Amino acid sequence: MPEELPPLDACGFVRVPADTELWMRCDACDKSDHFWLDGELIRCRCGARYGFALRPDGVQVPLSDLTFVDFDEGPKQLADLELDPKRLVALVLLVVAIAGGLAWWVLG
Repeated sequence: MPEELPPLDACGFVRVPADTELWMRCDACDKSDHFWLDGELIRCRCGARYGFALRPDGVQVPLSDLTFVDFDEGPKQLADLELDPKRLVALVLLVVAIAGGLAWWVLG
């Protein structure tokens, strides 16, 4: 049975303590915004699991020193900004409604 993933809205970024702003990136899928905390692990929607982060200077940072940051409060420039199906349907409905309203206004 496949594992249940949290919705994208529940995922976010993981800040790694460093001298400069540093955010964790998944080694498997290269995404920065698909993480969530699950007990003693940081998990990614691709299935990767981490008990620590590895900084570019080679220092291992334990889970207790990492900070989970909600997507809305994190560095969105690092995100793919994927649309989940619910958001995509809402966007399409909005565009259709606007187009229909404009057509009615112009032709009416």
